[in-house]
Formats: sequence, C-alpha cells, structure tokens
Amino acid sequence: MSKKANAKEKRPARETNQTVLRQAMLRRLPRRLGASGVFVLPPVPSLFEHFTEQLRELFAAFGRVFDEADTLHLQGVVKTQLERAYAVSPYSRVVVRYQTEAPPGTAMHYDVQVELSSVADEYAQWVKTRTPPYFGVNPDAKVLECAHALGPPAQVPVLDVGAGTGRNTLPLARAGFPTDAVELSPALASVLRAEVEKEQLSVRVFEGSALGELGLPSGHYRLLFMAEVIASHIRSVEEIRLLVAGAARALAPDGLFVFNAFLAKDGYRPDPVSRELSQALWSNLFTKADLAAAFQGQPFELVSDESTHDFEQEHQPPQGWPPTGWFVDWARGLDLFDVPSGRAPIDLRWLVYRRL
Repeated sequence: MSKKANAKEKRPARETNQTVLRQAMLRRLPRRLGASGVFVLPPVPSLFEHFTEQLRELFAAFGRVFDEADTLHLQGVVKTQLERAYAVSPYSRVVVRYQTEAPPGTAMHYDVQVELSSVADEYAQWVKTRTPPYFGVNPDAKVLECAHALGPPAQVPVLDVGAGTGRNTLPLARAGFPTDAVELSPALASVLRAEVEKEQLSVRVFEGSALGELGLPSGHYRLLFMAEVIASHIRSVEEIRLLVAGAARALAPDGLFVFNAFLAKDGYRPDPVSRELSQALWSNLFTKADLAAAFQGQPFELVSDESTHDFEQEHQPPQGWPPTGWFVDWARGLDLFDVPSGRAPIDLRWLVYRRL
C-alpha cells in the first residue's frame, strides 16, 4: 500500500452530529458577541468570593470564561475595593464596568471602582426624589410616653438626636417641652428649620454629627432620645460608647436615654457577613454583649427593653400605623433576612436607660 493511501486511511472522520456541531459553533459565537454593562455591589468585604462568582458567571454568559489565574486576579481587585468602600461608608458602592473586546477578540475588559456616598449624601437624595413624610406622620409613641412620664412639659428639656425633618421634635415642642434637635444631614436639617420657623417654635437645631462636639449644654436635658439612629447608622461598639458618653454629659440625674437598636436574639451569633450586610441594608446589627460593653463604666441603668414593632403597633393611633410602607418588615429584621415573618434572628428594640 502506498504512503498516500495510508495517509488517507488515518484522516479523522468528519463530524456530522448536529448536536456536537451546534455546540462547536456556539463556542465560536463570542468572536461576534459583544456586551457592556455595569454591576453595582454593596460594600460587604466578607462576600468578595460570592460577588466574584457572580461576575464570573456573568462574563461566562458572553463566552468569556475565566481560568484560575483570571479568577484570583478578579477576586483580589474586588476584595480590595470592597474593603476600601466599607471602611469609608456602608452607603458607598463598588461599581464594576465591563466591556467585551472588539471582534474578533474574545477578552473581557473590566474596571472596578468605588463610588463613595455618606449618610448625608443618601438623605440629600431622599429629599430630591422621595415624597415626604420620609419617616411617618406621627411621633414615636415610646418617645412621647417617656417624655410625659418625666413631669410637666415645661420642666422636661428634651434633646432629639438624629431629628430628621422633625417627626418627634415638632410634636414635643408643640406640647410645651423645651426641645433641641441634632441632625447630621444638611438637607433634613434645612427642612426641619423651615418647619420650626413656619410654626414659630422655640427649637434650637444643631447641625452636625451626634458624635462630634456641638456645644450642647451639660447636665441639662431630662430626656435624650435617638429614634432609628443606632438602628440605621451607628457601625461599631466604639461609636455607641461615644454616644453613651455624650448622653451621660448632656443628661441631668434621673434623666432618660432612649433609643432603638437591632439586637440579636439569644442563640444567634452574628458572623462578619451579617454584620457588614446589616449596615448596607440600614439594619445595623448588635448583640446584648455589644451594648453591655458600650455602657460599661457609664452612669446608666436599664429601665426597659421591648419590641419597637409591637409597642408602636399597640400605641399608635390606627391611622398612624404603620408609619411608613417599609417600617414593619424593617423593624422585624426582614430587610436583612429573607425569612418568614417572626423568624428573623434579630429584632428592633426600644431601650430605655436612666441616668444615675
């Protein structure tokens, strides 16, 4: 047999299986398949592997399959930017912009950047895009109960920290309580000042961080409260400790320090993912041990600890419940945990402490 005939016999058979050929053609499709887009991540460093896998799956859908080296590089970039964003603010965003290489190239180009946003920035956007009232019409029933329990209004100076647009400040002032307000967001403080001026109420509005030095009078207030402040914006035990120390300075003896916070149920031990994600979802998670550490050495005793949802539902007027469309799920911990109602391992609690 000749060499030429032998070579013909060794040639591979042509593929004719339609299923096999279809897959073979689809593997060539990325040469003419283009895509671009934006993928926005919340700043949760502990989820960097999860986010990386989501990006790998997204890129693979366009035929851009990452090998191990590609994946490790992407993980490193995503993790670094998540950590950077989280360190500044839980309202920041990590933005991944991606673009396929021009045909016939098959590479995927991406860029990962941090877009910083502060709590003041977030509330400025609320004022621009949302219809008021932002936090409900009626004041918190717990705040009113504590204020009236302390004596005649004229003898009960009150400080509302994180006053927003005045949902609690304005009714207290109207009732005759000498009322001061602290608000970090210039946009919300502006709305509050306008309402105070409109009604000619004697309310001082301090604009700035509740953690900073605002020139508040020492030992002056009988009631100091923070409605939805620690629950939404306070990130660490050290920050709570600073707030507690500030409250101790501002309150008169026997004055009340009232706030609500998301506390872990007994038996639940929060991990880094839940702690970090809780901040991105405005449901900042703490434990009873965290609060004990924050109050250690401070002149306070705990007076009461009860469910914010249950107390407000029981004491709000029917037309005032729920205060907002988002309040019920948020207060029950369902903004953080997608579980049936009543099954979340956290609960928004009203906590009342007395200044010794």
